Amino acid sequence: MTEVPKGGPSNSVWVVSSVGLNVRSAPDPNANRLATLTPSAQLTVSEKQTVGGDTWLHIKTQSGVEGWVLDHPDLVIHRAVSLHVEQGAGYSIVFPAEWSPASGNPATFTGTSGPTGGSMMIQTADDPSKLAATPTTPGQELRQESPVEVYGRTTFLTIYKTDAGGFEYVVKVQFPKAKAAYLFDFRQPAGSSPDTSLFKQLLGSVIVFGES
Repeated sequence: MTEVPKGGPSNSVWVVSSVGLNVRSAPDPNANRLATLTPSAQLTVSEKQTVGGDTWLHIKTQSGVEGWVLDHPDLVIHRAVSLHVEQGAGYSIVFPAEWSPASGNPATFTGTSGPTGGSMMIQTADDPSKLAATPTTPGQELRQESPVEVYGRTTFLTIYKTDAGGFEYVVKVQFPKAKAAYLFDFRQPAGSSPDTSLFKQLLGSVIVFGES
């Protein structure tokens, strides 16, 4: 099945895969690889095709490469994102482009209080015991989700319902080669139920320098 997307902002996707996104010459995982794209790269979509159980997008990169990529939440995101590089703490991550980033340890990313808003905080330390206590605001633990992968390390995500309303999602992970512990903390300010999909996509873009 082939579908041509309508014009406007919806005809773009952005790369989130930390290991890179392969552009193929045809909608087939065995087709020739034309390029490998890094997180935050913007792709213009001209066609959508379903092959078996997979959805493929015909795209054009900003450098002019045209080809096919898999439309999967581990690989691409359907909202504008920007790349944040925190040199001092040794990592990079994508975040929603309309959010406001602030470097530091912790680094913060702040959006609106609406349905597509939220906020995120990233802290690093040489030992997990030095990371902030969670939840960062009063709340009650609802459940854990696993597995969650952050740059090759498998961990879990804890969901809290905050007393003030909304939800908080917490991931802590240790990177042995980089000798650093990380806290990823995401706040969903609105909604009657937790939705971790955006947080997981952002986590999938994390690159820890010195860990690979």
